[in-house]
Amino acid sequence: MAKKKDPSITFLNKFGYNVVKLPRVGIEPMDLIGKDDVTQWLGPIRSVWKSSVAEPAPLPPRAAVAVNGQKSDKLDLGFGMKILANALAAFGASVPSLDVAYHRARSVEFSFSDVTSTVVPPLDAGNYLAVGALNNANPVVEHYFNGDEAEAYLIIDVLKSTSITVTATDEHGVEVGVDVPAIQGVVGVNVKVAPSSASNSTIKYSGTTPVTFGFIVMGIQRDGDKWRLEGAQASGDLAFGASAMAAGKTEAAGILLGSGCRIRI
Repeated sequence: MAKKKDPSITFLNKFGYNVVKLPRVGIEPMDLIGKDDVTQWLGPIRSVWKSSVAEPAPLPPRAAVAVNGQKSDKLDLGFGMKILANALAAFGASVPSLDVAYHRARSVEFSFSDVTSTVVPPLDAGNYLAVGALNNANPVVEHYFNGDEAEAYLIIDVLKSTSITVTATDEHGVEVGVDVPAIQGVVGVNVKVAPSSASNSTIKYSGTTPVTFGFIVMGIQRDGDKWRLEGAQASGDLAFGASAMAAGKTEAAGILLGSGCRIRI
């Protein structure tokens, strides 16, 4: 039996963005992610690339019109609770599991509000990468930039938000109320819970600090001593969670870039 696709890692793809499975602060343009058996956040490119050109500063945050207020498809409750739990944890919820409060629901629909996009233009990134030196002694560089079995990607655009709105529906697609007092009781004081409908079927959850929940990358190849940048289509394969690295751990052992120098940044 075919495995059911997980929309929690693809729900932003239709807007051209990839998903941060565990949203958090600190994921920014000019950061690298690597992809081999897993996809994981590696850190800022400046850690391994030294250029005579100043690292480009992101443009001022701007409203992400394509995403702001747009609703996702209705997602199966199990997948939906995963997205909600990750968002609430990023906002500072003490206990992000809300299965009991949503026991009457069979699906949920999401929208992010107050969404901003923070971008480094690809041309600016290209100027930074045009001249410089790569630290090939770094084992992470060796794996992702010089090996044949791994890829790396450069983040050029991130989506940030302080709030997420959730609408609950039953098996017939009819909106159903959720237990707001129970929700506020478990998420703690760091997250504001505000019903957006009289039936309590639509709830807005808000934190105080914008967290990164989506991103766009460019692929890059290392051709001799030069970089080559290329577009990368949004995909569930590029979704990653960064909480393990934030805790000082890695999602997988083993990291490399090799001769042949195929890299996706």
